[in-house]
Order: sequence, then C-alpha cells, then structure tokens
Amino acid sequence: MMHIPNQIKKVVQNRRAQILLPAVMLAPIFILVVYLLFETSKLSMTKVRQQFALDNGAYSQMSSTSGFLNAVAQVNGPLPFRVMQSGNFGYELPPKANLPDKSNPPTIFDAFYMAGAFPAAGPNKGKTGKNGAVTQFVPSPEDDDWGFAYYNGTRENWNKEDPSPSLNNGDDNEDDKGTYVMTNKKVADNYFFSATGIALENIRTYLTTYIRLGGVYKAQAYSYKDTVNKSRMFRESYFLNTKDCTRKDCGKQAAATLDRFILETEPFEITETMRFYVTADYGGANEKSGKYHSGSYAIPIKPMEDLKTNIFQFAYLTPKSRKQLKQLAKGVVLKQKYQLPENRFNINLTQRYHPYVRNSVILSCPRRSNNCIWPNPISKYSVKVGV
Repeated sequence: MMHIPNQIKKVVQNRRAQILLPAVMLAPIFILVVYLLFETSKLSMTKVRQQFALDNGAYSQMSSTSGFLNAVAQVNGPLPFRVMQSGNFGYELPPKANLPDKSNPPTIFDAFYMAGAFPAAGPNKGKTGKNGAVTQFVPSPEDDDWGFAYYNGTRENWNKEDPSPSLNNGDDNEDDKGTYVMTNKKVADNYFFSATGIALENIRTYLTTYIRLGGVYKAQAYSYKDTVNKSRMFRESYFLNTKDCTRKDCGKQAAATLDRFILETEPFEITETMRFYVTADYGGANEKSGKYHSGSYAIPIKPMEDLKTNIFQFAYLTPKSRKQLKQLAKGVVLKQKYQLPENRFNINLTQRYHPYVRNSVILSCPRRSNNCIWPNPISKYSVKVGV
C-alpha cells in the first residue's frame, strides 16, 4: 500500500487547494476562449466593414446615374417649359383689325408652342391656357406623370423613344419644306407678333435658352461619364471604407457587374434651317397696336452658319440603355469576395471558406418601362440598396 506523506495530505485536504488546482487546469481553456472571442470579433468586424463598403459604393455609383438621368429629364421638358412661362411669354398678342373673331387671343408662349418649338405639359395637366397650352402648370410631388410633349400635329416623330429627325413642314407650306418651323404662321398671319418689336426679343430668348440647355446637357453627360467610368465612384468609395485594397483593384468583382450598367444618351439637335414666322407691320391706326398688319414672313436661321452651333432640343436613351434600365428596375445583384485577416491559429480561413458579401441595387422611376427621360420626361429616379 502506497504511503502518502503528511504534507501532501494537508495540501490536498486544504480548501484553497481544492479551488486553485482546477483553476490552474482551466486557465488554458479560458485563454483559448478569449482568443476565440477576439478572432471571431475580427471576422465579424471585417464582414461588417466589407458589407458597408459594398452598400455605400453601390449607392454612390447608382446615385451618380440617377442624378444624371434626373438632370437630363429636367433639361428635356420642365426646365425649358418654365423658361417659356416666365418673362413676357404670357403676353397676349393683339389681333389685326379685320380679324372676324378677336376673342381668346394667343400669347407669345402659344406662338412658339403651337409650332412645336418646345414640349409643354398636356392639356389635362394644370390650368389650361390659350389654344390648349398649359401656361400655369405646377407639378406636384405626388404626380408621377407631367404629360410633357410637343404640340399635336407638329413633332409626332419626335415624341418617341427612338425619335427621327423628320422636318416640320407647317401646314404643307411649300416654302417650309426642308426647314424647321419654330413659330406658328397662323399666329403671325392674324396677330401682331412684330418683327420690329417683341418677336425678335423672344426669338433671341428662345435660342439662347436652348443653346444653354445644350451646354448643360453636355456638361452633365461629361461629368457622369467621368464619374462612373470603370466604376470609379464605386471603387473610390470601397477603398475609403476598407483600406485593405488599392484604388485600382477595390471591389473588382462587383465593379465588373456595375460596368455593364453605364447608360448612354443621345442628343437630338436641329441642324437644318429654322424658320421663325413674325409679323410685318408699319405705322398707322389700330385700336391696340397703333400699326397696320401687313401679313407674315419668315426669318431663316441656319444654326451652324449663324449661331456656330446646332440647337439642342432634348436627349434620349439608346435602345441598349433602355434594356439596362429595365434590368435595374428589377434589381441587380452585386457580389464581392474579400480577404479575411490573419489569426493566431495560423489557419487560412479565406482559402477554406471563400467569404463574400452581396447586395441588390435598384434604380427606378414611376413608369413600367423605367424610361422617364424621353418621351414625357419626369425627374423621379431613385436608388434603393438592399440584401
């Protein structure tokens, strides 16, 4: 029988020893648990950071696209329409002395709009003005259809997703063939739209407005392309939120998907001669203008020769971009692999588990085709990012 020394018996029988010995045996387990918690936290923080980088980058990239589309929609309709509502475009033109019906005279706005010089809200939108033109239309935030279009019978081939540059021949006037009529001849024939007075001032305003709109469109298109080219906005955002990759390679997998959704628009411009019909008048007796109406004549303007530029009218989406927008309305899934940090156990978790983050990005407007650019433009594109 084995003899246990008294000293050992005392240690074993000591209550403190009964607690200390298990504690010493469990210490490595506690240390291992601490290490595991620490390493697990690192993994969780890495995934959260990568997910945030993916979400933020996707939103930034698509926000650039939605901002561009909304800007183009504004340039296509609401912005020029508001310009034509301002200033003296609401001025009622005096009728000529022998006009049978002098009621409901047209405005300067009508003289341009009825010739198809710019799109306006449809007759069922807002307050109807002269000759069906809506000069007092104010869109509400809740309205998803502003009804912008060219005047009936003037630009039917323009009010399409794929517009064709067919010329407007007025009322089959032989002189108008091969030109774009920009002010209504009937208005100039029957009312005082004086070439020596208010007509030239408003023609100048119209041309200046559309030349500037063309400049705005070109600037927006350049900025958009420069921002989203090779998913630059996405990669920059991803880099700033992770700092574990280079600007060139950050989010490479997801960026390859986003690169397939860089949208293209085409400007529709007037390149042929424009004809602005105005009134020829001279001094005499008239109850309103104090002048005699002696008929109308056209002022021809050749854009490149006289103005050194073509006259922008609107921009439209290419067929490929319209298909891309339909996909974006349903949602595009982005997936991005990432590297897990090194751990104290020297296990390559990235190689073993192939971690990745994913999300879905939607770019849409309140229209089934997801085309709110042209025709009937409305600036209501928005971005949603979700899992």
